[in-house]
Amino acid sequence: MKKERKVNMILAIVLWLICIAMFLPMVFVIINSFKTFGQVVMEPLALPEEWNLDNFKEVMKTGNYLKVFGNTIYFAVVSGVIVIALGAMAGYKLDRMNNRIGEITSIVFMIAMMLPFPVIMIPLAVVASELHISNNLTLVSVLNAGFSCSLAVIMYKQAVSSIPKELDECACMDGASGYRFFFRIIFPLLKPITGTVAVLYFIRYWNDLMLPMILISKKELYTIPLSQLSFYNQFTQNRWNLLLASGLMAIIPVVIIYLFAQRTIISGVAAGAVKG
Repeated sequence: MKKERKVNMILAIVLWLICIAMFLPMVFVIINSFKTFGQVVMEPLALPEEWNLDNFKEVMKTGNYLKVFGNTIYFAVVSGVIVIALGAMAGYKLDRMNNRIGEITSIVFMIAMMLPFPVIMIPLAVVASELHISNNLTLVSVLNAGFSCSLAVIMYKQAVSSIPKELDECACMDGASGYRFFFRIIFPLLKPITGTVAVLYFIRYWNDLMLPMILISKKELYTIPLSQLSFYNQFTQNRWNLLLASGLMAIIPVVIIYLFAQRTIISGVAAGAVKG
């Protein structure tokens, strides 16, 4: 028992040290986003002499932040809705296909999920250029959802496997079939995993830089990561206080969403892993 307590105590200390090490950069960003440039350079670890919102006001004005914020929400929501719809239907169909084709298709989705984006970046840019998708936020969102839905398909497939197939048979006997059966009976049973997919993909799309960077060149269509990159290239020499303030503004919405939705994420992952 004493050895077990010592081990638990050591593990707790190690975990706390890891948490502190991970949180320290965030503390650095927070305290320096309220400073002037001179204070950031001379005393980066000290508290601000005066807590004010001047940096944030300048970022809002210089970076057209409200427009960028709206573009990012639109990009994330449109992509997320498409991913949920495609992922749920594809996951359901794959689970109910008890044949070789279903198994091979599932393997293909798993392989696609593991492919790094740089592998498909150049072909994707060429196809997007040929189809005139560039600089159209809606079409870019649709394209984004299409090639990034593999994880959602696998998660939904695992969740559907816990739903008895007898339910399908009963619904067919009652005359419900096709989309009506799926969206009225099956999809409501997938709420936990849907919440998890929605949060995970929203955070992913909120932070997505690579796709907007190769398909969006108009400043009025910039998302937050793309705007951050442009902001960095513009002010990297003498405006670190503004860069840190803009970074903090980009992080806050995601942190708030995660804090409120962490139970949904955990319950959804647990629900999808029960049968696996």
